[in-house]
Amino acid sequence: MFDDFLDLEGSGGDNIVHVWPVPYQGTVSFDTGTKDGPEALFKASYQIEPYDPELDADISDYCSFKTLPFQRPVVSGPGQLQQEMDFFLEKFDPCRDFILTLGGEHSIAFPLIRFYSRAYPDLTVLQVDAHADLRSDFQGSPYSHACVMSRVRDLGLKTASLGIRSMDRDQAQIIKNSPCRIMAMHPWNLPSPAQAAEAVKDFIGSGPVYLTFDADGLDPSIMPGTGTPEPGGLEYTWINDFWKHFWPGPRLVGMDFCELAPRPGSVLSESVGVKCILRVLLSYFRTI
Repeated sequence: MFDDFLDLEGSGGDNIVHVWPVPYQGTVSFDTGTKDGPEALFKASYQIEPYDPELDADISDYCSFKTLPFQRPVVSGPGQLQQEMDFFLEKFDPCRDFILTLGGEHSIAFPLIRFYSRAYPDLTVLQVDAHADLRSDFQGSPYSHACVMSRVRDLGLKTASLGIRSMDRDQAQIIKNSPCRIMAMHPWNLPSPAQAAEAVKDFIGSGPVYLTFDADGLDPSIMPGTGTPEPGGLEYTWINDFWKHFWPGPRLVGMDFCELAPRPGSVLSESVGVKCILRVLLSYFRTI
């Protein structure tokens, strides 16, 4: 059993964040290691201060963390895993329970998005990622990590993506042909964090948002620990400044952080991951 995330005990206000480790890597298509991501994030969190000096805020003043049992991986494929995740989620209320899911590969995000979409048909999925993940299927599976945003589209949800820089021609055409349902901000034409935050909020409107944060959305110079690194990614200061301008804003119902594949002899990637999670949570919970 893992200790509490960020090594925090007790209550920090009325907000409870359920932390769910899902160490699954059944459809990885390049380097492996995402199964070790959740444990690495937990261990790194014990060394990260819960106080953010720029925001002058401490996460322990706003919420507490409750660690859920880790989701045991299955060998029968991502479809079976997602069914088991669906079953586990039945004990939670999507209108009340905030779940922070730690992957594992990106395919683990879809059951969470589907869970929240059942309560919020106007949900928008905000994606931080290097890859569009809009393939209809990949390597024989529609539930591959490369298909997660295509499955989100099947739910009829709008998506806003930050950092996308890897896709095939078909995926690029899907984005171009869906301006009312897909918003994509690429690293080569990013506006300032403040401008980007306002544009995304305008696109989302008054509905809630679910955040799926793929580690490879960040530049590999600060996030080398991922199975599919792509150069030219988001800078750490840019994405952290984005959240500061994004809230106050739409209600955040849940989030995941996935695709971390820790590197032996280095704790850089997992430390950056925890800091990114902390900035998201602090930026949101201090405004509600």
